This record gives sequence, C-alpha cells and structure tokens, in this order.
Amino acid sequence: MSNAEIDKLAADWFAKVDAGDLAPEERRMLDSWLAADPRHLGAFARHAAAVASLDPLCAIGSDEVRKRCAETSPPLWTRRRFAVAGGGATALAAAAGFTGLVLWKRNGQVPPTTRRQSSIAVGADYATDIGTTRVVALPDGSIVTLNTDSRVTVKFTEHLREVRLFQGEALFTVAKNKARPFVVVAGDTQVRAVGTAFAVRYTQKQPIRILVQEGVVVVTRAGKVDAKPVLAVADTQTLVPRNAPITTRPVTYSQLTGGIAWQYGQIFFDNDTLEDAAQEFARYSNTKIIVDPAVANRTVTGLFPSDNPVGFAKAAATVHDLHVTVGVEEVRIAK
Repeated sequence: MSNAEIDKLAADWFAKVDAGDLAPEERRMLDSWLAADPRHLGAFARHAAAVASLDPLCAIGSDEVRKRCAETSPPLWTRRRFAVAGGGATALAAAAGFTGLVLWKRNGQVPPTTRRQSSIAVGADYATDIGTTRVVALPDGSIVTLNTDSRVTVKFTEHLREVRLFQGEALFTVAKNKARPFVVVAGDTQVRAVGTAFAVRYTQKQPIRILVQEGVVVVTRAGKVDAKPVLAVADTQTLVPRNAPITTRPVTYSQLTGGIAWQYGQIFFDNDTLEDAAQEFARYSNTKIIVDPAVANRTVTGLFPSDNPVGFAKAAATVHDLHVTVGVEEVRIAK
C-alpha cells in the first residue's frame, strides 16, 4: 500500500475507534493491521496526536482555525478527545510490539496519570532530550515528530508557516495550504512544501538529509549564487553537503522506512560501518560504543533498538566474530 492509502485507512480506523463502533472481530483486525507494518501504527498515532490538541485549539486558535472548527461536523470535533500516552490499559498498539503508544478515551478526559506528548504550537520552541521523541500538533493540522536531542522553533504568519530546525531530526506531515507554504529551515538550507510528508536531519558532522515520503519539496540553499533549487519527489533522499552540490537519488522502501524508524525506537543501518553505527547510537544513549580502529570499517545492516547499544555491540560482534567488553557507560568492540 502507498503511504496515502495507509493514511486514509488509518483515518477510517481512527474514526471507528472514536465512535466506539468496533466489534470484537474488528478490534482483532485492527490489532493485526497495526502489527503488520510500522507505517500503520505511525499513521494511526499521527491522527491521535492531531485530535489530542483539537478541542483546546478550537477554543483559543485564530479566527481561521475557529472557522474551520465551526464548519466541521460537530461529532468529529466534540466527541474526539484522545491523548498519546506512555502507558496504561486498552493498548491497541500492544500487538504491534511498541510499548510507548497507547490510545485512551475516558468520557472526554485524559487520565490524571497520563503525560501528554502532543502539543499545540502557536509560535514557540520545542525540544527533546537524548533518547526521547516528541509529537507536536501544529495549529494548521500539520504534525511535527521530533527525534532524539532535537530542537525546533515554530513561527506561523499570515503568508508562511516556518519551522527552524536547529539540531537533530524531525518528521513533518504537512497539511495542504497553497496560500501559505510550509518551510523548514536547517542551517543555510530551506525545504519548501505545500502538503506532503518528509523528514529533515541536521547534525554537525554530516550533510543535511531530506527523506521525502509523499508529495514534492523544493530544496534551496541560501547565500550560494550558483546553487539552483532542487525538486525532490516521493521516495527520494536529498543530501546537502557543506561544500558540495545538492544531490538527490531514489531510495528503496526499506531505506525510506528505515530512515524514519526512529519514530518507533529503532535505528536502521544499511551497510554502514561499525564506526558510523557507534556515532549514530551516541545520539540516542549516554552509553558510548567504542570501536577498535582495526575493525571500524566492518559493516552492519539491520534494524536495532535505539536504547540498547550494548545489545547492538554484542550482535555486531557475533556477526563479525569480534569481542565485546562492557564497562561503565561504555561498550568496546575489538578483535
């Protein structure tokens, strides 16, 4: 299924859950669907995150937002009060093997023990600590999902929706609005979209990376006289090096989904070196992986839990017949 088809089906399932119309057999079908593909749970969670902020947004939002709320069928807006929470019962997501996403509904109230992870953005800063992620619902209906150790500033004006990514990585699911483009700024790079889904990664040691799931984005670089805008379509990866031209290339389904697997607490490696893998794990955990230079260029491919660098080191060592030494806040891989 395409991402658009998955999103539509997720919306249909979410509407059924919200209305309380799920029969036992349908609940089992939903559990199986959520478990079948990480994209299914991600799309379902995005709908939940957006709706979680909807009611207060309709009350305090701009005239445009309140008008949209008033024009929408009342049952859709007034009966939906969901939160994306960190634990509890009635876990629709449990069958999918993910422990962090649970959907609640209790007579329109969020349980007092629940820590909300969705937020209303009205022109503010949002950040995550090492090893955490965060979902932010924007006033226009767009969703920003922040990866580990990331920071953004959101600013909406009458003619522009702008998000500045100062560090880290974020996935953007953009609500369509041709009159007000959505722009992500990372360093000297701008990624402009109208309605699409894409991820931007901005770290100090690597090129800026843009993964486009759906739609089209235009990538430009400020201050470069000879830098032409680059059009990036769905299922492509665009790299923006500091001192080299912008490049775009197609990516496979596994590369695309792997590139945003961090939403579900996973890190994807595709023939990456052990040294690169160690640097990637350093973004997610305070436990450092130290790789002997003699084996640093050996490669690894697979999907690994982002919060378990020791487990990764042991798995990599097994594949390459290496030795692992676990110390205090470090793990060493050597011959």
